[in-house]
Amino acid sequence: MRKLDTLVADFPDTYKLTGQDEVSKTYSFPKSHVSYRKPRAVSTKQRERARQLMIEKNKAKEV
Repeated sequence: MRKLDTLVADFPDTYKLTGQDEVSKTYSFPKSHVSYRKPRAVSTKQRERARQLMIEKNKAKEV
């Protein structure tokens, strides 16, 4: 909701707040701006590589 509120403020010609009550808001924007994606699949090897990189960066920061 906060993200949509900032889009309404930044791009009032594309994103519009069409309705609001105590607990909800309704927005209007082009259908082409909506996307649905599967969660990113990260292999065990990629996860371990990222873990090692972060360990190295944290060690470098301490020195």
